[in-house]
Amino acid sequence: MSIERHEMRCFQAVFEAGGFSRAAERLDLSQSAVSQAIANLEHRLGATLLQRGTPPQLTEAGLRLMRFVEATLNEERETLSDIARIKSGELSTLSLAIAPSANAYVGVALLKAFSERNPLARLKVVVAPSREIVHGVSEGRWELGFGPFHHNMPAHFSLHPCFAEIRRLMIARDHPSRPALSRDSANTLRELPLVTSYLDETARRPSGERLRDAFGSVWEVSHMELRLALVADGKGVTYVSDLLTQIPPQLVPVEGLPYSQIDRQVGAFHLKHQPLSQAGTRFLALCHEKWLQPR
Repeated sequence: MSIERHEMRCFQAVFEAGGFSRAAERLDLSQSAVSQAIANLEHRLGATLLQRGTPPQLTEAGLRLMRFVEATLNEERETLSDIARIKSGELSTLSLAIAPSANAYVGVALLKAFSERNPLARLKVVVAPSREIVHGVSEGRWELGFGPFHHNMPAHFSLHPCFAEIRRLMIARDHPSRPALSRDSANTLRELPLVTSYLDETARRPSGERLRDAFGSVWEVSHMELRLALVADGKGVTYVSDLLTQIPPQLVPVEGLPYSQIDRQVGAFHLKHQPLSQAGTRFLALCHEKWLQPR
């Protein structure tokens, strides 16, 4: 047994309006239609819901049903209102993961512009290593990623390049191995650790070897400031983005190797065949407006 929505509305209207004729006017129905709806409801429930009179009074069963009707119809109204606001972008959630270098370069300005245009949109934003973002967007942990594009980005991604990034291999100026680097860079680096983020670099050397094979070991440190501090203190080498405005002055580039510099595009990406939320669509529109419009 179920209670129909139109029966709930008729029942509520009769009680609130104080009679069947007024309820019919409120609902734009005939009085007989309202009376029949209440009669059908009482027959199915096997209980009298209203004591007829002016105005009608709720019975004990009617009082219990009224609590249910009010809760149900209020929830329906709130749900429909929320759906309308989600469609308009007001209540949509921006689920975004942004890479550390991109965050340092444009993160604050980008999210500030987005929140000003969409003041009621919810934000779910994390800063994560670029390779982790790729995996996370693929797995559905985040709707959008914003960071450098790797050489083997998944085919099921839609890519929206925004600007270029250059990552340079750097070492501390006073590192004891630095003189040896000028004589034999490749062999010297094979004795030094590469301090990088979570699976951060998978670009390949011309020989086809993995980039990480060019170094003595790999230290995976996801926190960018900690990576820079370790290398500035003489603990290995790291790649530093040209998007950063605050690079430790102790760091100098390692020149003369095929992998001394890595050029990449930076932008937004998401699953190609999955519709974006309103917030995601509006974030992409902001990126297109900022970087992808013809100059």
